[in-house]
Amino acid sequence: MIYGWIGMSFIAAILYIIPKLCGTALKYPQLAYWAGWLWNLAIVLNLVLIWAGIVGNPLLSIQPYEYAEAPLLVDILIVLCAVAIILSVHATVLARTKPTLYVSVWYLLGGLYTTAITYLVGNFLVLAFRGLGNQIIHAWWLHNAVGLFITPLGLGIAYYLIPIAAQQPVYSHRLGILGFWTLMAFYPGTGLHHFLQMPMPTWIGEFAVVSSVLLAIPVLAVVVNHLATPAGNWRRIFDSFSLRFAIFGSVYYLFTCIQGPFQTTHAVNWFVHFTEWVQAHAHLALTGAFTCYGIAAIIYIFPRLTGRQLYSRTLANWVFWIMAVVFPLFYLGFTHSGLVTGISINILGNTIYETISAVWLARLFRTLMGAGVVLGFLLFGYLIVRSLQIGPKFEEGMSEVAEPTPARVERRAIAS
Repeated sequence: MIYGWIGMSFIAAILYIIPKLCGTALKYPQLAYWAGWLWNLAIVLNLVLIWAGIVGNPLLSIQPYEYAEAPLLVDILIVLCAVAIILSVHATVLARTKPTLYVSVWYLLGGLYTTAITYLVGNFLVLAFRGLGNQIIHAWWLHNAVGLFITPLGLGIAYYLIPIAAQQPVYSHRLGILGFWTLMAFYPGTGLHHFLQMPMPTWIGEFAVVSSVLLAIPVLAVVVNHLATPAGNWRRIFDSFSLRFAIFGSVYYLFTCIQGPFQTTHAVNWFVHFTEWVQAHAHLALTGAFTCYGIAAIIYIFPRLTGRQLYSRTLANWVFWIMAVVFPLFYLGFTHSGLVTGISINILGNTIYETISAVWLARLFRTLMGAGVVLGFLLFGYLIVRSLQIGPKFEEGMSEVAEPTPARVERRAIAS
């Protein structure tokens, strides 16, 4: 999810957006081109090595860390990709013809640097420690893989897409810059809030809780900007699929960031932490907010790169409604299971076997809704591949998704 879907779609969007905002061509395009192939190779190699289950080889063995299971060889390839992309993007920003850096550039360039730093800490530095120190560094990486990699890149992409798709200027550029700097200031300290129940220095946990609550500042800055920008032109949400997905991504981001600080407080954390509530929270961010941003970026950029519209408005609508209806049901199934587990274990004192019996129906519901979300991904993939083959010609000013043909419209009118 993080590397194969969100990471790749976000980096592709960055390589399109940065030259547009800087008014110049992408510098060192061959570097970015080969980084793309190397990233794909790293993803495939990672899957092969995990399936192979090699043991005892320092380069090829799986590592025992969540979000960092990749063997060391794959980590090295990812770092090389990140360095190549940073060089290309930073050189493009330095060669810009526009004097002002739009807020998206701050988020995207800053996010690339925090991605590199966070990845090095979570996948390399962690190996130099043992025991408690090892777990503290891993906990820091576990949360900041989302907060300092996915979050700034996703928000930067949304800051580009929402104004341009809504045909409105961004509500407040200063508010956007405030959101960027407060995100960079407060997010690094939040990593340990998932590990408040582990034996660690108390001040580290308290610092994580306070940092998590302070995240309300950048979150409010982002959500106000994203939702206030289309004000006065909300009809565009019916015409532009990229705007529709981006707005829903920001709504999911808002709920993610309400739930996050809430679950970090000691009064709540003891009850929900070792339950599926936490996984639901992670899915709300990754499968909800940032997946919507990734889909929005692809829908907007695809026609402008290929010269073809997405061929089916019906399929695009199906993908949207799956993300708007089925995904929330999937999330609620996860959350319900987590709450029941918390009550069963922490309040009633039931055994794990009794707890599993109590949540099987919620897990079945979650599985069915999860299958629906997977179907949405498959439909979106089919929509993109098929549009490459038969998508109508696209010109700037046209909708990204083809309108129904006259014959289809006539059949619908007759049927009604």
